[in-house]
Amino acid sequence: MESWQTEESVDSLGVELKGRRSVMLTVVCILTWVGCGFPLVLAALSLFNSDLTKAFTNVSSYSGAWYFLEWFGFPIVCTLGAVFMFQLKRWGFWIYCLGQIPPVAFSIYTTIGLTKSLGPGIFFGFLANCFSIAFVIIYATEMNKLSRKPVSTDF
Repeated sequence: MESWQTEESVDSLGVELKGRRSVMLTVVCILTWVGCGFPLVLAALSLFNSDLTKAFTNVSSYSGAWYFLEWFGFPIVCTLGAVFMFQLKRWGFWIYCLGQIPPVAFSIYTTIGLTKSLGPGIFFGFLANCFSIAFVIIYATEMNKLSRKPVSTDF
């Protein structure tokens, strides 16, 4: 006779156990690490390419800082947020948003500036960032599975 306390029977009832990471959260975290690793590798390779170094010698410091943030800073912040969410820490979502929302907002702002119209600019700005926006939405839907413990230093 099968016991009702087995993992299969609990799964068949649709009951979620506290402290378990959902499959969706696991998949999205892994995809985030892959997606954030790609620009980090490209940026690291571009540091050794002399043609790209020459291309950025005559740009403003603002453009150089944005390049650094876009290819190094924001992917690292998103990766940290995904690591914390993988550990079921709720505040990892807010760290992830700090790394994801500024590039999306800047991209939409730039697209509006390039198209010189509000409607198509917003549409194409969102279209160019559909994966980033989708990941924020997916993480937001998975927030109920993350711990509500206050922030502490026990990383």
